[in-house]
Amino acid sequence: MKNNKGIQKIVLVMVLLLTIASLTGCAISTDGKTVKPSVSEDYYGAIDHDLLQEKTIPPTEGEWSYFYELDEKTSGQLQEIVTDLSNSGQTYPKGSSEQKISDLYASAIDMDNRNAQGLSAVTPYLKQIESAQNLDEYLDGLIALSGIGESSLLGYSYNQDDMNSDKMMISLESMNDLIGKEYMENDSMQDYCDAYQKYIQDMLVLSGEESGTAGTNAKAIYTFASTVAAQELAPEQLYDPTSYYNSYSYDELLGFYSNINMNKYLESQGLSSDDHYIVKEVDAAKQINAMFTEENLPVLKEYTKFVVLNDLAKYAPAAYRDLKLDMTMKLSGSTEKKTDQRLAFDDVEKFLEWEFGKLYVDKYFDEKAKQDVKTMVVTIIDQYKEIINAQDWMSPETKQKAILKLDTMDLKIGYPDQWSTIGDYLQVTSLAEGGSYLANAIGLQQAARQFNYDEYKKGVNREQWYMTPQSVNAYYNPGNNEIVFPAAILQAPYFDENQSSGKNLGGIGAVIAHEISHAFDKNGSLYDEKGNYNVWWTPAEYQNYDALSQKIIAYYGNYTISTGDSVNGTLTLSENIADLGALTTVTAVAEKQGQALEDVYSNWATIWAQLSTPDLEKNYLLTDVHSPAQVRVNAVLSSIDEFYDVYGIKEGDKMYVAPGDRVAIWQTKPTQ
Repeated sequence: MKNNKGIQKIVLVMVLLLTIASLTGCAISTDGKTVKPSVSEDYYGAIDHDLLQEKTIPPTEGEWSYFYELDEKTSGQLQEIVTDLSNSGQTYPKGSSEQKISDLYASAIDMDNRNAQGLSAVTPYLKQIESAQNLDEYLDGLIALSGIGESSLLGYSYNQDDMNSDKMMISLESMNDLIGKEYMENDSMQDYCDAYQKYIQDMLVLSGEESGTAGTNAKAIYTFASTVAAQELAPEQLYDPTSYYNSYSYDELLGFYSNINMNKYLESQGLSSDDHYIVKEVDAAKQINAMFTEENLPVLKEYTKFVVLNDLAKYAPAAYRDLKLDMTMKLSGSTEKKTDQRLAFDDVEKFLEWEFGKLYVDKYFDEKAKQDVKTMVVTIIDQYKEIINAQDWMSPETKQKAILKLDTMDLKIGYPDQWSTIGDYLQVTSLAEGGSYLANAIGLQQAARQFNYDEYKKGVNREQWYMTPQSVNAYYNPGNNEIVFPAAILQAPYFDENQSSGKNLGGIGAVIAHEISHAFDKNGSLYDEKGNYNVWWTPAEYQNYDALSQKIIAYYGNYTISTGDSVNGTLTLSENIADLGALTTVTAVAEKQGQALEDVYSNWATIWAQLSTPDLEKNYLLTDVHSPAQVRVNAVLSSIDEFYDVYGIKEGDKMYVAPGDRVAIWQTKPTQ
């Protein structure tokens, strides 16, 4: 997997596909079927029982959810476009979306050509790493790889500056940590770690190493990566500017990386003239620097070789692709490989995502839905203002600052007003012209790298989207103080003009309120209306906020999943704050509008319906900043007073939580 930690601050994605669900609370009967619980026992289980009895986890996946189902629907629509282009028999103008899509897909699906081409497109870069006689030559190899969008030991990202959102900053990232810190440091995940180390060995053998040598190298690579991973930040810290915003001048940065010629590296990237640089994970960077020695050169070279092979395996001959697929399936718990056609489409859509985005919007997006959602956003923001004004622990001055943040919040729905110009950079060489899939993949990565650099040089672009229109998702971006809802999420069960207004409030309305709440969650609350890190609370107010947060952490820590493992209340804090704020807000809106709260709450449960393999459940519990799906439903509703009135929940019921133990930051009633 590629190291993508650099995007986590930019986009606090809230409606991630990666959430856990299980059927805990649904008792197993003697015939093996689950027994439907009552709403007072397990609301999630009661509402979603029949639905989940009908659904199964596809063998090619680790889960089923509505995110998955709608993503499959969208993918099917886009695959029709690819099929039509491939079967048309036409020759499209060079550089057109049609030409790039059809020729890239043709190169991806031609397995004979992929197998015949082998690794030839990346071989010169691997040879440069393998032949390095010293650290300087090794660094030259890393620089060459960065030119094609590959990073292993050294990497960086371009972000809006937390302290000045009108400027860009360069963030030095930790290295690719392979299976990841969360797996490496958890004893219960040892089987996966052992499998990953065997995967490293098998990949090295496939590349030509003798089995015994590859085994020794695999162990050294894994040990090296785990040593660095031990110094990395915890997942929740990657959202916290007090943890990752570590500023260095250019001279200070060169001194920090005392063993690495960072002057040479940064100059090669065109990045040697910034007034400051951010080292996101200081302790990990120190560890990398300490291990950048001539003595460690053999393992550094092997490590980089494996990372590149792992990164590019999807586009390489079938043996490499399938080896990586096997490892991916082990981690997800899926049991069947996708077809060559589907794998090819998934890659092509990812490479050319904005071309597909335009085609999707033109053919499938309903502009009326955009207007309906805009109206809903205005209503929810107005309600949020009332909720803020109801907080007895906030001063009038601080309330006005919070309301200013709402008044200046940017709303983006459906698709960008200004489409990305990355397509102008992306070119595909057909098989007839001598192209190959791996060569095209490398060329597209190289072009994307150049595009990102050029955009960085232009400065902040507040019109940029971090998700495509075909994404079934949504996000809040603190640097722009914006909420973004791509076109593909504006579908049932999230939004449907034919379902009740109450259900739409419990679906897309709750998603909207969730994203708005992120402006005031544990991390988003640290940014002002302009997107700058700026603590606009008084010390006493933030102390109150922290006390409420600690109560939420403890509350969620009492919930467990089917394995018996507890939810990590610290990891999931900001998402839990957003969920609680969302349901509080849409409840108040529904009551004003005379909508049935049963519709609101039942659709909240429906949109989180999910089945997951045990492998994926373990993964999510360690790495996902969202609570498990069943907990997202039950824990939130058990802290909403109106829920008790609607369903007659009483003391002694499993869904009952004593009034003094119910939690929230943003409440419609004075703090208890």
